[in-house]
Amino acid sequence: MNRQKKGFTTIELIVTISILVIITTSIFLKYPTFRQNISLKRTAQEIALTIRQAQVYGLSTKEFQPGTSIFSGYGVHFESGFDSFILFADTNNNKTYDSAIEDVQMFQIQTGDKIADLCGNGTCGVKKMDIVFYLTNPPVSITADSVPLPLGSDVGVVIISLQGQTKTINVLPSGQIAVK
Repeated sequence: MNRQKKGFTTIELIVTISILVIITTSIFLKYPTFRQNISLKRTAQEIALTIRQAQVYGLSTKEFQPGTSIFSGYGVHFESGFDSFILFADTNNNKTYDSAIEDVQMFQIQTGDKIADLCGNGTCGVKKMDIVFYLTNPPVSITADSVPLPLGSDVGVVIISLQGQTKTINVLPSGQIAVK
């Protein structure tokens, strides 16, 4: 009688388990890098969305304090080396962030990423930058280290992860916001 055996041989099981171990090991080794990439992308998108929010508020005449008829520009304040940034209302129309009385919301970067550099008009190494949007013409005002940049200047906010990877959020003179 010739009986047919059902099941796996020991060699087949060893080969299958080895393949699973190799795949699992490679996934676990690359997971921290994958996680940091996702974290950096999320931080960059959060910054870009906050700049877009300031743009919408500034161009739609959102009242800073409802019922007061105070319409001002809205902007985002960045400082190089920090892990936070501020959405603010430019209540005195001086095109810069002055103090906490202008705060709309402070954003704390929770992922360990930081604002590594600020670039304006082709020059990096800026310490403080304000990007403010108004209903007037020109609709955007950019101030770098308390000095207004010329009209038509583009700016970049460079963020860095704990592993040294970077992403740049560019704001073009046309108002477009791009994450690279």
